[in-house]
Amino acid sequence: MISAVLAIMLCASPADLRISHRKVITVDGAALALHRFLPPGDGLGAPPVLMLADVGFGRPLFDFKGAGLARWLAAKGRVVYVAELRGQGASDSGHSLRTVIHLDLPAIAKAIAADRPGPIDLVAQGFIGTLAIAATTRELAVRRVVALSTPVVPEEPTELARAFLSTGGRFSSLASSPEGFGMFEQLFAMGAEIDPGVLRGLAGSTRDLSWGVSSELLTWMQTGDLPLDDGTTVVSRLRDSDRPTLLLLGLADGFTPSESCVPLRGLTKGKVQVQMFSRVVEGDDFAHVSLLLGRRSAASVYPAIERYLGAP
Repeated sequence: MISAVLAIMLCASPADLRISHRKVITVDGAALALHRFLPPGDGLGAPPVLMLADVGFGRPLFDFKGAGLARWLAAKGRVVYVAELRGQGASDSGHSLRTVIHLDLPAIAKAIAADRPGPIDLVAQGFIGTLAIAATTRELAVRRVVALSTPVVPEEPTELARAFLSTGGRFSSLASSPEGFGMFEQLFAMGAEIDPGVLRGLAGSTRDLSWGVSSELLTWMQTGDLPLDDGTTVVSRLRDSDRPTLLLLGLADGFTPSESCVPLRGLTKGKVQVQMFSRVVEGDDFAHVSLLLGRRSAASVYPAIERYLGAP
């Protein structure tokens, strides 16, 4: 059952919000999914917003059963694009994290530019979000960034994360048994204020990682950097990034702990504002997925994003 908060969020969505879907083909022939949320007035007064979920997740993280950040921002007049890259949602399978920067994001940027020329605002989560920030140096023309628990100096993985990734990142195994679901909760929603039905729905909407992606991700966590195909690395690109950024952190994130994300503030050339949510102030420490679909997201997280993206 949809929680009371999600029901309120759904009611707040404009009845004439137009949602469309299109297939985006990369230069190497992969098919990606791009979802557009077009508000009344077509959102012409502000840059479009591109949303990217972390590995294994997809559109439901931003648009679950008619509610979520995508519709919430569209209700505020922003045109929103939710992209599903390889290995996410309705897109083709993924085999490497490096394709995110070199192939997938350039194709998505081209598709959005054909519809809405000019810089975009970026809302991106987790490791995919870190790759997207790295892409702002070349592949993405971005005005402002909202980074949701994006690790920049990944630390040695937790025992649970290591067990998950070393066996191939099989999300399906986490959603198919009580034991697996308990592991999903600990990694992505530890102690979070989130509707149980929403959490189970999110778990069921995930896709297994490939062995290539899970291996790269584990190595990235262990070494602290990811080499890219053009001779750069993620960290070297982040040092060159100069986009103003709002870094939002949940204290209960078991997949991308806050301490691995905070160094973004001293790494990039751009100004990075950090906002940490806690149970003491907001009533929830927030975790990886509850930051976006928790019971208190619409009251605490969404307004912070809107205020930041609304600044000149």
